[in-house]
Parts: sequence; C-alpha cells; structure tokens
Amino acid sequence: MENLLLVFQNPNIIYLLLLAGLWLAVTAAYTPGTMVIEAISAGTLVLAFYGLGSMPATQWWAVALIVVGVSGFLALPFLSSKWETLAQGGLVLQIIGGLFLFDGQSISPVAPISTVLLAWSYHQFILLPALRRHRKTVDVTESDLLLGARGRVVTPLNPVGTVYVNGELWTARSKESLDTDLEVIITEKVGLELRVEKAKNEERQYSTNGVH
Repeated sequence: MENLLLVFQNPNIIYLLLLAGLWLAVTAAYTPGTMVIEAISAGTLVLAFYGLGSMPATQWWAVALIVVGVSGFLALPFLSSKWETLAQGGLVLQIIGGLFLFDGQSISPVAPISTVLLAWSYHQFILLPALRRHRKTVDVTESDLLLGARGRVVTPLNPVGTVYVNGELWTARSKESLDTDLEVIITEKVGLELRVEKAKNEERQYSTNGVH
C-alpha cells in the first residue's frame, strides 16, 4: 500500500498516466467498436485524476491545457481533414501544460517533449492511416448504396440544388436544369455531392418514401 501511495506522489508517473489515458481515448475514437480500449482509457484516467487530486501542487489550469491539447485529436474523426493542422497545434498546449503541471515540483523537462514527439508519430503513422482507411471504406459503401438510386428534387438544380434520396437530403448537381418534384437517378457521388440526371419516363419506379 505504501508503495502504491509513493507512486501517486511521483509527478512523472501521474503525468504519464494522464497522457496515456487521454491518448487511449483518442485511439478509441479512431478505432470504435471494441469498448476494451475505452474501458482501459477510463480506468487510466481515474488513476491519473486520483493522483492529481492527491498532489497539493497540482495546477489545474495546466491540466486543462493538456486536456484541450488532446481534445483536438479526439474530435478529428468526427470532423473533416482540414482541421488536422489545428489539432496538431494542440501538441504545443500539451508541452506547456506538462511543464507547469505542478507548482514547485516540476516533472522532468524531457517528459513533455518526448511524449509529444511520440504522440505526434503515433498519430501520423498509425492513427491517421487507420482513420483514412475507415473513411474510405464508409465512403465506398455509401456510394454503392446510392449509385443508381432514385430521388426527387427538393430545391431546383440549376445546376446545383437539393435532392431527397434514401431518406436523406443531399446536395446534387445536374448537367441540365431540373425543377422541384422531378424524379432523378443518382449517377455518381463526389465527396458530399451527388451527380444526378433526370429519370426517363419508362423508368419512373420511384417510391415517395414519405415525401409528397
């Protein structure tokens, strides 16, 4: 028991537990579904915050900086890739938070720098490729479902407007102007935009699916 208490009086160990718990949460966001990583992350963070609470010199503003610094990576799987640079800027907050985590009882200066370099490498070479593969798989699956599907024009396409297809509203583009309520066929999906064309009269088999 004494040895355990000594562990939670070591600022370096508490700092590493905090970062490990946060980055395990990031890993869980990039690879959802198992719940194992989520459970380990939660347990590690409980230990880390217990240690932080037991240290009289803990500066909670520095803890907040570290959490905010990691949060950008945590949110990245739910945002577009253009936010990646902003998320990486959070690494600076992690360094500052680590250096000032304890008032008058600093951790090794090597720890914040080395852990940030390790976190950056882990994100760039392991997590990002995994996220891109996942997004590509989801995008291909969604494209397969949409290709050839029938929809209905909600706002006129001239050449860009909105169509309703498979229970969802999509931004769509057409080579010809299409008025509201015309039936269309999905020919392609480019990013978040659909390419459509007017359905031929003999092919009009579209079910309204609740749209009138």
